[in-house]
Amino acid sequence: MPETRKGAKIKRAMQQTYGAKKGEQVFHASATKGTIRGVHKPAKKSGRRR
Repeated sequence: MPETRKGAKIKRAMQQTYGAKKGEQVFHASATKGTIRGVHKPAKKSGRRR
């Protein structure tokens, strides 16, 4: 998933704290749970407007 600048910064900090692999897992779990917000770019809506 594409990340925002805020997301990249938080992910980098988590990887330093927990290690490369575990840090990424913790980051994505926190984003999915909703603990941290605004870390992924919003998905573009598809479809045709009428």
